[in-house]
Amino acid sequence: NEKLEILLDIKINNDFNNLKDEALNGNKSNTNKLLGETIIEPEKNIFYLTLINQRLNKLNDILTLSKNESLEDAIKKLKPPIFWKDKPNFINQVKKWNQKKIKKILKKTYNIEVEIKTNSTINKNILLKKLLVDVCNMASIS
Repeated sequence: NEKLEILLDIKINNDFNNLKDEALNGNKSNTNKLLGETIIEPEKNIFYLTLINQRLNKLNDILTLSKNESLEDAIKKLKPPIFWKDKPNFINQVKKWNQKKIKKILKKTYNIEVEIKTNSTINKNILLKKLLVDVCNMASIS
């Protein structure tokens, strides 16, 4: 079991998911706390960016669907469906985001990905942490 947990990095992935969720919720104190506690592995930066992009794209899909129907119905129509434990998180995040903010952050994630892939001397962790702070600030703006 221990070897399997080490191979899957379950704890590290869960920690980053918690950090991502807090940033997308605009919770500055928890985001700051998790930024200090979460181990961000430099070789997984593209994976972390992908996780952020996937959540933003899903939020964008929910916003598009919710123009014609309720938020709950829009979430139910998503494919693949959202896991029941994540629904409250999605609902909180959708309320904080609009399509303009999502587009702005997606552009930032794209630019950071290009920077990571083209500049080997840059500190990738600082870029990712700065992105998470920017995401948190954007989510907290009404």
